[in-house]
Amino acid sequence: MNDITLKTEELEWHQLECRYQSLRFHTDNAIKKLMINIHDHGLLTPIIVIPSGSAEKSWIVIDGYLRIAVFKALNLDKIKVTIWAISVPEALLRAYQHNTSRPWDKLEEANLIQELITLHNCSQEHVAKRLGKSPAWVCHRLKLLSEMPDFVKEAIYKGTLSSWTGSRVIAGFARANPMHTKHLIDYLQSHTHGTRDIQSFYEHYSDATTKTKNEMADNPSIFFKALKLSKQEERTPTHKLPPEQVWGSKLSQLFSCMKVMSSIQGAVFYPQQNLLEQHDLIERLNKFVSKISLLHTTIRRKIDAQTTHDTNGKAPVREGEKPTGD
Repeated sequence: MNDITLKTEELEWHQLECRYQSLRFHTDNAIKKLMINIHDHGLLTPIIVIPSGSAEKSWIVIDGYLRIAVFKALNLDKIKVTIWAISVPEALLRAYQHNTSRPWDKLEEANLIQELITLHNCSQEHVAKRLGKSPAWVCHRLKLLSEMPDFVKEAIYKGTLSSWTGSRVIAGFARANPMHTKHLIDYLQSHTHGTRDIQSFYEHYSDATTKTKNEMADNPSIFFKALKLSKQEERTPTHKLPPEQVWGSKLSQLFSCMKVMSSIQGAVFYPQQNLLEQHDLIERLNKFVSKISLLHTTIRRKIDAQTTHDTNGKAPVREGEKPTGD
């Protein structure tokens, strides 16, 4: 870094050219956190700019767009900058190499590589060498950018999806059914779910019938509510609770599950459905009904036996036993 002519001063907003703002993305939460930090401690690290080369005295911002967003939100007129006297591609490469803020996201890396190759005529080999990566890594980043639909990238930029979820889960979903993926992302804009839950949604979607897929896409909340109930059941330490409380809790979960199942049964069983698929689905329901029926019969017998015992003062005759005389 000692070959760069360094200079620090304060600049006003009209002097800054923010042409590389889209290279990195920032969530509202990140802006709020940095706003509190800058309000309490001031700007600890100046933004990085280089001369624009135009007739007017202006500067191209290379790094520090989150800090700029915070300063503008705080209604501050000027910001401290460090000036690098180097070319744009060199500045972008060095900003990546000597990054002191949060790590670069893989989609941001892809944007940077595309910028260097497309607009600054850098070869993939040169970019890989300067970034300290392999040519295969560069190709993978560019492939990620080209294969991911714009609406998925937009969701990542807004913070609706993490780039891992977008590339590993949602990208495949989008290739299978873009419209259904768009419905899911629209839902996720106002509902927060972890990567594992979203991956579980896609796995269930992939194995579902056409009708069920449509139902899941039209109303993703049904699936996520059912998933939440399932997780609650797994986490409940039933051995530490009174049996009556466990009984009531499990019945409540069953009622909730029944409500969800009732709402989607029209999509699960439908005219012209594959008979083998229908048979499998109904058999699984029959097994459940049989278990419930057996449990109900067992409880009724126990209650009836207890009633008979209380009425006669004698224990009821058990099945297979002979009654004893007085």
